[in-house]
Amino acid sequence: MACLLLLLPMLHSCGAADRGKEVQYTVQKYPFIHAERNEIIHGETLDSVFEQLYLLRASQPLRVNILQIGDSHIQADFISSALRTNFQTAFGNAGRGLVVPLHVAGTNESFNYRITSNVVCTSKRCVFVNDPMPIGIGGVTIRSFSENTSFRIRSFNQPPLDYAFSKVTLFYQKDSSAFDFDVLDTAGRIIGKLNHSLEDDYFFASRTDLPYNTNDITLRVKKLSDQQNETTVYGLNLENDSSGVLFHSVGVNGAEAFQYVRAAYFAEQTQALNPQLIIISLGTNEAQRLPFDTRGTIAKLDSLVKTLYFYNPKAKILITTPTDSYFRKKYYNNSLAALHTAMVQYATDNGIAIWDLYSIGGGYKSCYQWKRYGLMRADGIHFTSQGYAFQGNLLFEALIKAYNQYVQNKPDIK
Repeated sequence: MACLLLLLPMLHSCGAADRGKEVQYTVQKYPFIHAERNEIIHGETLDSVFEQLYLLRASQPLRVNILQIGDSHIQADFISSALRTNFQTAFGNAGRGLVVPLHVAGTNESFNYRITSNVVCTSKRCVFVNDPMPIGIGGVTIRSFSENTSFRIRSFNQPPLDYAFSKVTLFYQKDSSAFDFDVLDTAGRIIGKLNHSLEDDYFFASRTDLPYNTNDITLRVKKLSDQQNETTVYGLNLENDSSGVLFHSVGVNGAEAFQYVRAAYFAEQTQALNPQLIIISLGTNEAQRLPFDTRGTIAKLDSLVKTLYFYNPKAKILITTPTDSYFRKKYYNNSLAALHTAMVQYATDNGIAIWDLYSIGGGYKSCYQWKRYGLMRADGIHFTSQGYAFQGNLLFEALIKAYNQYVQNKPDIK
């Protein structure tokens, strides 16, 4: 076996004053990676996002919100964590961002936060489209009818990044039947309130400012009227008071594009995150279907894109193709080759940026190489934590190439 070529990425500012807003970032590659292809196709469509990032580098007080939507590759948060860490190291840390009560729902949760409950909740993932429980921003919903319900939310720092937060937004069923919440610190003192009767910006979310930064709070149900009898939670947004990047990720095991479209409140609730960039990372599960329907799969992707644009008309979209993987653990997957070609053509036809990981990662039958280098798990579909982090670092490198090109040729954007 050839020697391993992956090293830790290097991230630092250019020294020259006239190029001080650029970011230097390089990931050393494995031998089978096509490094020359690691770029954002139609990257110029993201110029308005790059302008905001440029202003952050110039110490302007603002936020850049990025939302990544995907399947099990994203639910594990290894890809998105690599992107979050890199963006916040280069442009500033505005908080952990969206967190979803996945552990309470009985499924895997990110390593950098934990949400627990003192009661057993019913739950639903967006893949179960015929279940009547509604789906919101997190792709997973939990529900409790107990007046004694509480949720503990903890964020874990990733040095040098501090994920303590002072602003909490709760996405939930916000009507007369919904319980209110007190926000408690670790000593049991009330430090905030989330009330369904408050006139917030959105009818599906309430927000509270905490008196100080913390990594550990508890939401405790507070019943104020006989009408209140349940809590249905979609997710929370954890922020600090700093300028920088908020990188939100939504991933659901087994998810496909049409399931996010069918989710009752998902697309609508994305607007509360005010995403300037939405990254769509889907396709692996679609390519496991037989017979594979290329045209139908692209039509469902188009439906998701249009729905997200409807609620976020100013956002830019970046599509990523899935890399090669096996079919039923041992067969090479012809469908992925057809899907990646169709996705690139769709993006080109619609003026959307795309990152073609399938081609960058070696194309057809390259899953053998991903597994050979310890980047893919035994099931032939999922990747190791190292493999996921490598993908996230590759994508950040491609985005930084496009960003630096924008800085070098920077126009005035109104």
